This record gives sequence, structure tokens and C-alpha cells, in this order.
Amino acid sequence: MDEIEVCWQIHGTFSTERANRCPRLDKFGHCRNCPQYHQAGRRLFDRPMPEDYRRELAAVYEQPSRRPPPRRQRAFAFRAGKEWLALHSRFIKEVVEMGPIHSIPHKSSRIFRGLVNVRGRLELCVSIGGVLRIEPYPKPNVMVRERLVVAAKAGKSVVFPVSEVIGHVEYDKEALKPLPVTVSGSRAVYTKGIIAHGKRDIGLLDDILLFRILTRNLS
Repeated sequence: MDEIEVCWQIHGTFSTERANRCPRLDKFGHCRNCPQYHQAGRRLFDRPMPEDYRRELAAVYEQPSRRPPPRRQRAFAFRAGKEWLALHSRFIKEVVEMGPIHSIPHKSSRIFRGLVNVRGRLELCVSIGGVLRIEPYPKPNVMVRERLVVAAKAGKSVVFPVSEVIGHVEYDKEALKPLPVTVSGSRAVYTKGIIAHGKRDIGLLDDILLFRILTRNLS
């Protein structure tokens, strides 16, 4: 294909020379309104692809596709009895020192423990270990300081005691390990998968099911 004439740069709107002004400008006012400008654009797009550009483009498309890196999730890890567990971090509001749990006559149960004082507020105290039927240590480690964890979902807050706290850990949602076949009962129902954190396997709890049973026992 012959070279495209760039008349708009020579004696058209985009030219700095005014002496040799294109007569068609009197009719069209601007080169972009001229049929010759449009034809030149079509010829530009229809011309063969330069060989070096073709090779460069082929090299790009020959590269293997790259999957985006997995999104990291954050969970709050803790120990209840003998089990290491975790809840999604967005539900955890604060962790405070362990205080007395005041049982309520005819109301306290395996899941609903009673009331606790958190920074001057009376909060409902529940037991995740009670939901999952986790056996406590026969002889608690005196060096471990128990904590109270304040969690909230859908405007409802609960407090639950934990035996030990790791804190917030990161994990890949796609890298969750399945539950061992030996896990059954309540723990299997309320656990979505296993987070591998160092040498520990931490059960990631299903927050929807867990909060449903906790709030149902508080009503």
C-alpha cells in the first residue's frame, strides 16, 4: 500500500504554514470534517500489520496466563478447652481480661453462661465450647491467662471466654484444609475448614451457624 498522504499536517488545520492553505477548509471548516481525512483514517487501520509488531504481539500472547494471587483472609484464633478455633476477624470487637461470670437462675445453661461486666457494660456471656461440646482441660495450665472476647454480628453482641489467644492470623480461603474424618458431631457442623498456622491446625468456625445458635439460646 502506498504511503498515506498527511495533507492535514502539510496545508490543513494542523499545519503551521498559512500560505499554502487547503481550499477545502472553506467548505469543511476543519480537516476532521473532510472526506479525505476519513479515507486516510480507514487506510491507516486497513494497512498490513508490521512484521516486528506481529512478532512482538505473538510473543505476548504466547505467555502463559497468570492467575491473580489469592485474596488473603483474616481470622481471630483462640483456644477453647482443648481445641484451637478461629472466627472471621470482622466479628471481633475487643479482647478483655477475664472477669467473674454471673449466672442467672433458671436461665444459665451449657451455652448461655450468664452476664459479665465489660468496661462498665453488662454483656451476655456464651460458651463456644458448649456449642461444640468441647471437653475442658482436666487440669488447666496456671500459666495461661484466660480472656473474654467480645464479638458482634448484625447488631447483636456476645462475649465468650477463651482459654488462650493467638490473635489475628491470615489464610488463603482456597487453601483451607478439609476436616479430618475423625471430626464429627457439633464440631463438624460448625466448622468450615482447617487453617494451617505454624504447627497448629485451627478450625475455622462457620459464623452464620454459630451466631444463629448463640442468639437463639439468648432469646
